[in-house]
Amino acid sequence: MSDQDVLRVSNVDRERAARLLQDALGQGMLDIEEFAQRSAAAAAARTRGDLAPLLADLPAAHEAPLAAIETPPLVLKAGMGDVKRTGPWDVPSRIDAKCSSGDVRIDFSEATCPHREVTLNLDCGWGTILVIVPRGWTLVFEAMETGAGDITNKVTAPPEPGLPVLRAHCRVTAGNIRFRHPR
Repeated sequence: MSDQDVLRVSNVDRERAARLLQDALGQGMLDIEEFAQRSAAAAAARTRGDLAPLLADLPAAHEAPLAAIETPPLVLKAGMGDVKRTGPWDVPSRIDAKCSSGDVRIDFSEATCPHREVTLNLDCGWGTILVIVPRGWTLVFEAMETGAGDITNKVTAPPEPGLPVLRAHCRVTAGNIRFRHPR
């Protein structure tokens, strides 16, 4: 079993597996009974190791790894109000967050992240963008620009191999962008 096999799968991964199985059925690679068995197992899959044997003999499954599927970016915009992405959710490979005078909260604590790297494009006017980063995840600042505001990093736990890397591009006018661990 490889390190990748123990990583959790997201709904995006399960949906991709279902599409691959449906295509294989349509092309005559699977009969209806085998399709039904594999589809049920794919829907119940928790890790990449659960999904891999269901797709191993399908040529299309080898064209792109599970986490390489491009998902549309998550776009969060707060004018004078607040926008939150919290609780259980599937993390896309890119998140664009912008606030004028409101607040944006991005909480990865209960999120499922199938991607090795996630790009955060954060643009803060007068409000606050708060990013809650689980312990073990890596935070890398790739670009930082401030006017009268601040960028604060309290993500101090050591990174753990195999966990996601957040690549942050931050721009602040007069507000705050803060990164911290869950409390």
